[in-house]
Amino acid sequence: MAVDVTQTGAASVGAQITKILADSRGGAGESAETGTAEGTEDRFLKLLVAQMRNQDPLNPLDNAQVTTQMAQISTVRGVETLNQTMKSLAARFEQASPLDALGMIGRQVLAEGDTLERLSEAEGSVRAGFELAKGADEVRIRILDANGKVVHERTLGATPAGMQLFEWNGEDGDGKGVPAGSYRIEVSARAGEAAVEVTTLAPIRVLGISPGTDGVRIELAGQRTLSAQDIKAIL
Repeated sequence: MAVDVTQTGAASVGAQITKILADSRGGAGESAETGTAEGTEDRFLKLLVAQMRNQDPLNPLDNAQVTTQMAQISTVRGVETLNQTMKSLAARFEQASPLDALGMIGRQVLAEGDTLERLSEAEGSVRAGFELAKGADEVRIRILDANGKVVHERTLGATPAGMQLFEWNGEDGDGKGVPAGSYRIEVSARAGEAAVEVTTLAPIRVLGISPGTDGVRIELAGQRTLSAQDIKAIL
């Protein structure tokens, strides 16, 4: 960026410097030239040189003010560098290696689905879950057997958006343990009179892990394979 000192003058240039510092802190007024730390720093230095060249000899620039401005632009540069470092670290975590997922083998995880398996009547409680697209005034949870018969039902009050877990003790409405077999989770929700989008999350056991083009792949019981990022929780 070229600075026309014949038209601006030291006072006007100083005002531009102040605006650059304010914009860099607040994120306002970004352009193709100043939308990055490099662009902001380059523009700042050019304006600072122009301001010093056109200062009034009888009223020179305040050294303390110049030092403060230099410190502020250095801080902006440092924050930008820190942001880039954090983005890089986040990307590395997303591309975890299979070794990072070894601890999941043999454990149950929550993944999108509506089927849960009971291996025996004495198996005990199971944990499942659901995700709400937005907050709901009421959530209805039902567990149905292979014939579509409701063996367990409960209603929750106001529930926030996001993932929620619940536990079923494996008993029917009469307090009796249900037999081994496949059961289906059914969750519905509403906010006022409108239905709320719900995604059911079922427990499933991890059998193995393997590398994939999109990162670690999780091999689940029932011959399902998911990306590690699709696993919602480890139980």
